[in-house]
Amino acid sequence: MSRRRPIFVLLGALAAIALVAAVVFFAGRPREVEGTSVLLVTIDTLRADHVGAYGAKTGATPHLDALAARGTVFDEVLASVPLTLPSHASLLSGLEPPHHGLHANGRSIFPADRPTVATLLQGRGYATAAFVAAYVLDRRFGLGRGFDLYDDRIERRTTGTSVLESERPCTVVAAAAEEWITRQQGSFLAWVHFYEPHAPYDPPSPYREQQAGRPYDGEIAAADACLGRVVAAAEARARGRLIVVVTGDHGEALGDHGELTHGFFVYQSTLRVPLIIAGAGVPASHRTGLARTVDILPTILARVAVSAPGGLDGGDLLGPARGTEAYAETLYPETLGWAGLRALRLGALKYIDAPRPELYDLGADPGETQNLVTTRAADADRLRRGLDALRATERAAVSTANDPEIAERLRALGYVAPPAAATASGPRLDPKDALGSWRLFEEAIWSDARGEHASAAQALRGLVRREPGNPAFRQALATALRAQGRAPEAAEALGPLETIAPSDPVAWHERAIALDAAGSAEEATRSERRAIALDPSLPEPHNHLGSLLARGGRTAEALEEFSRATSLDANNADAWTNRANALRALGRGGEAAAAYETAARLAPRDPGPRNGLGVLSIDAGDLDRAAALFTEALAIDPRYHEARLNLAVAQVRRGNPAAARATLHALLQDRPDPEMAAKAAAFLRDLGNR
Repeated sequence: MSRRRPIFVLLGALAAIALVAAVVFFAGRPREVEGTSVLLVTIDTLRADHVGAYGAKTGATPHLDALAARGTVFDEVLASVPLTLPSHASLLSGLEPPHHGLHANGRSIFPADRPTVATLLQGRGYATAAFVAAYVLDRRFGLGRGFDLYDDRIERRTTGTSVLESERPCTVVAAAAEEWITRQQGSFLAWVHFYEPHAPYDPPSPYREQQAGRPYDGEIAAADACLGRVVAAAEARARGRLIVVVTGDHGEALGDHGELTHGFFVYQSTLRVPLIIAGAGVPASHRTGLARTVDILPTILARVAVSAPGGLDGGDLLGPARGTEAYAETLYPETLGWAGLRALRLGALKYIDAPRPELYDLGADPGETQNLVTTRAADADRLRRGLDALRATERAAVSTANDPEIAERLRALGYVAPPAAATASGPRLDPKDALGSWRLFEEAIWSDARGEHASAAQALRGLVRREPGNPAFRQALATALRAQGRAPEAAEALGPLETIAPSDPVAWHERAIALDAAGSAEEATRSERRAIALDPSLPEPHNHLGSLLARGGRTAEALEEFSRATSLDANNADAWTNRANALRALGRGGEAAAAYETAARLAPRDPGPRNGLGVLSIDAGDLDRAAALFTEALAIDPRYHEARLNLAVAQVRRGNPAAARATLHALLQDRPDPEMAAKAAAFLRDLGNR
């Protein structure tokens, strides 16, 4: 039996609060469950009430509903945080965010000293593999430990929305998972993550047509079809010895409380997710009562007779002990300078700790519309003290700015080490009061992602005027301005970082990019070095610094930075291409070819690696292969002018100057940048009458 660690227990009429550090253990389980394989599927942004088994009438989830019909459905399941990375960290570890320390997407790493379902089952001889659909779950954020295979091969977005939202369709993820599952001979754990139905909602056919006017449900339908494929493959391989667990990492607001997506508030619409468990030894049943995604780990372990580690926050949902409390948080508003939110649920009561706190009785008010914080002050105080008790056990985060080594790096660059974070004077703004700005910010980001850079910049300028000290607004404005070719204005937008975000490495990296585009390479280099001094684990600043050094003729130093970038982020195709370019420039052709091949595998739609391999082929005298590679690059991107120029070189060396002239004329007609145009024109003059 597993007993989850309660957040607090009520003692007598005084309802005193104390944390219980329970020892979690399992009594003997039937031996027949040993060796049972596990398929864990997480569907991103899946709101429970859009699943048929939870009452939806859209018909979007036939495979989920079929699992529900033969398994156990948990009616009210709550995620710990409405953000992908920290929510998965809790789901895989059985720990709430305060106890694993990962609170946000992209800025933290799951600690190496915390066990997960992968490390525990791998230690029992299971083959383990993960197949994730979005960069936000990339291995660099710490969740890959314990997996024999961690398939996170996702092309990085370089334009549009955040690189953290780089994704691949569930059909690709499902195919990779099926291939691995069918090769397994013994017990296995497969974690499969689908990013549908995360915004922006753009379902493929035929789900777009089937769910016409409901794009969110169309994406759910696409994910459900992929789920059916993976479940079928796992059941065929496991032959009756399989546990299937399907859940969401968080929900989606869809306009509830004014929130369009998720991450900003901690209301039920973004926390409640489906949870269906089916397979060996799991009864067909429907369970009411509170459950949490942190309960998934101990529930899986109990089904396969693996002892759980002590101190988990979760417990076995199919065991006799059931809790009545749940914790939730979102610190995402803090990234915009506003107040983070923490919530505690006890039975039907839910308290949200905010500058203007909230208390709801979900039994009478499931939509969280009647704030009872003043009329039931004693209950509010009781739950607030429960949150305080939980936070007293919080895992302390290590601030890079307080690290002596980081401070020394900054001093070496001529900077005084700033405080750990810039803090606004006075209390932080309640997210409820910042909702208007948040909605404008979201709309601007989406406009920029759609290529509507001018309108995005206009809206973001308004937000910067409203909150001039908000670094997130300034970074987004700089990105929109750069996309319009207004690099000096972009650099100006990020000018006051020294006062508003002195210890934010991402902000300094963004400033370096803007300065570089504005032609201020020396200042860009200083800004990028500052970003690296603040956080050496970020690969993007190393990659960009390498590019700056390479353009300055410091190729060996550039190679060091590119190598650091690929070491930190092995799936970064752009960094691999840059590394290959530096190796080629240093005369290390064999290593360059291997790096180009890696980049081409990671980014099959990127013409750059093929262009680089073509240049190596010219150097090796293999002109036919060179021409073929340049042609492949141009098929991917006809406006990749460097490949067209190189194709002309190959054509001349193959003895076909007429073809080279035609290629160069085509290049010039495409209006390349002045430097490329000058090279093409000079090449034409050199060809003369040949």
